[in-house]
Amino acid sequence: MAAISPVADPLAVLPPEIVLRILEFTPISALASLTAVSKAWHEFIDVTHQEAIYTSEAKTAQPPGGTRDFSFLSDSTSFTKLFEGTTSWKDLCKRQTLLARNWAESQPVCRESVVQIGNDPVWRFRPDFKRRFFVSTSHAGGLNVTDMDTGQLLWRLPSTLDSDEDAVRPYAHLEYQDGMVVFDREGDAVEVWQAGLEGAARGEFRQIAVLNHDCQTRGFQLSHWTLCVVSSEGQGFVYDMAQRPPQLTTHVRIEHGAIGHLDQSKDAVIYSMGPGGYHAYDKTSGAFLGALHPSHCTDIYHIRPPAASSISASAALAGAMRYFSPNRTFPLGAPRKDSLTPLKIAKGPLPLPSDPGHVRHGEDEWGAGMLHGNVFAGFSRAGRVFVCSDWRKALQAPSSLAEHSFLLECDSDGSGFDLGGWLSVRNHRVMFEIEDRIYVVALDDENRIQDVDHPARASYSLLTSSAPQLAVPVSFMALYDDAIMTTYTTLGWRQPRPGDAAPQEQEAHTRLFPTKAIRVVSLAPELSSGKSSLADAAVSTEDTTAGRSAASEDWQSRARSGLLQLVSMLGNEVDGFDDEPETMETEHGDEEWEDVDETESEGHEQEHMDARARGPA
Repeated sequence: MAAISPVADPLAVLPPEIVLRILEFTPISALASLTAVSKAWHEFIDVTHQEAIYTSEAKTAQPPGGTRDFSFLSDSTSFTKLFEGTTSWKDLCKRQTLLARNWAESQPVCRESVVQIGNDPVWRFRPDFKRRFFVSTSHAGGLNVTDMDTGQLLWRLPSTLDSDEDAVRPYAHLEYQDGMVVFDREGDAVEVWQAGLEGAARGEFRQIAVLNHDCQTRGFQLSHWTLCVVSSEGQGFVYDMAQRPPQLTTHVRIEHGAIGHLDQSKDAVIYSMGPGGYHAYDKTSGAFLGALHPSHCTDIYHIRPPAASSISASAALAGAMRYFSPNRTFPLGAPRKDSLTPLKIAKGPLPLPSDPGHVRHGEDEWGAGMLHGNVFAGFSRAGRVFVCSDWRKALQAPSSLAEHSFLLECDSDGSGFDLGGWLSVRNHRVMFEIEDRIYVVALDDENRIQDVDHPARASYSLLTSSAPQLAVPVSFMALYDDAIMTTYTTLGWRQPRPGDAAPQEQEAHTRLFPTKAIRVVSLAPELSSGKSSLADAAVSTEDTTAGRSAASEDWQSRARSGLLQLVSMLGNEVDGFDDEPETMETEHGDEEWEDVDETESEGHEQEHMDARARGPA
């Protein structure tokens, strides 16, 4: 019997250039295995050619065309400063790989934080990851700048309910890009404010322009240093925001009936036209580029919502209180694997409802739309999500749209669509809200639907509130590099205002109250714990709860009143509480804020229908 020749070591028989070319296509997990094969392989990969191997665009995500340094990381949108202190290309590869792996898990390891901004519910907010603060508006008016790492209020503008000068109206829409904030005011005008001007403190903004319009404006959106404003009266406005003051560069003539949602790329702007789908225009010439009609889609899938749990009032309160105990860790809590609920995508449309008056039987109305590179996504009243992997090609013809698009149907009665819905698109994922639940649907590398039976990336969902009975529609949400951020209905601690009683006198009157805060769900891997894997860093809900020390008797006593109020609002009975609940108050009136959100805010949005849910570019 002939002897079997041993396989030659490629490193010993192939030129280094060929080995490097092979390693360019080698998975990262295989690279790690090769470094353990022998000292020669370790030195070849991790010493001699480490930079050449890990600077490859196949190994690390980086700007198109590549780069030779880490300066591009300053543009990352990381809540946890995940890429701060990156020491080498291999180190960057490790961080990016662990992050992508966690996002792809069906139940990723998450850490959460809920940030309360004052005593008024948050309406819109935007994070600034370079300057490390949140900019937000509220139901009651005003603009707040809050430190992202400590929760400390850095600077604010008052509400028009309290001041006539340099004030911000209730339910003001907010757009933001790299130190520039734009918000609307009464009279179809928008104000432009800038941070970082000479003599300004950190987080302080100063007004640089007021842009007036002679027609009813319905929405505006800021990115690519361009502000696009839309009117329902057949007009669009494009401003160059890099100039001082900002200059109107293009007056676009569009069809009448724009509902106010819009988004833009570097060279085009797309307006939502309700039943008419989405219309695209050139930002420089104002020329009509074409329309996206989701009804031309032939590739249809659906999502069934996760089973709803019948949560008791006491359980809802316990869940809400874990974020707002006085000694909670800021900004993030302990690792958990139950923050996100896995989703299943199925082929084909949902069965039609038996009720002939159901919204899915009529003509659909399209609301929020969002661009991210070649991807466009739109959201409808009937709970349909339109995803187009190449919107420029889809504009060419109905057949081209069908080739590059799909529809995702969700069970919805359309009742939460009055504000047009919310979307976020980033890193091969689409996020939207249906029936008090947020869905994050993963796409493949070509931004198409994945193999529904064997998806490479998981899809999941999360609730919009700490208790179902508290839920109201989100008013902003977005995907970032290592986090999901959204408005979140929960319990807050009433905070003292300037002129209130001294802390020791105020202490006895501190109460919990329902509010809308900023929720951060971080998927960043733990780099400094020494854990061998992400899963090792996770702890179960039971372990997390058991590990917390019991709240002090004083805190329990002060929280009691707030808990009773929430129980009363939920309409449930909780054993062990016999006191009568007090009436809830807000900072600007005696009505519960939920009523304001469902009535007054909708009125404001009909007059000032604004842009889609979008964070800073």
